Amino acid sequence: MSLQISEELIARQTPEAQAIIRLLLARIAEQDQRIAEQDQRIAKLEAELKSLRKTPQNSSLPPSTQHPHAKPVRQKRKKAKRKRGGQPGVLCKK
Repeated sequence: MSLQISEELIARQTPEAQAIIRLLLARIAEQDQRIAEQDQRIAKLEAELKSLRKTPQNSSLPPSTQHPHAKPVRQKRKKAKRKRGGQPGVLCKK
């Protein structure tokens, strides 16, 4: 939305109204810029979403569409910072 207000129209207003009009026009310009950036980001994300490969696990595809010998890709666990087990020096009494 582009709002065209001439300087002549602004000049006919009181100084307070002129300041408010200029402030609002600057804010509108900032918001137009932000909207344009967000539109670009949305388009990029939509393209990325389309490029993701669909599988029966992450979509509504039936399991029969997956190759019967295909193995699921598993994520490796991160290594723990601490060793397994209880506190050192404590014996378990049973």
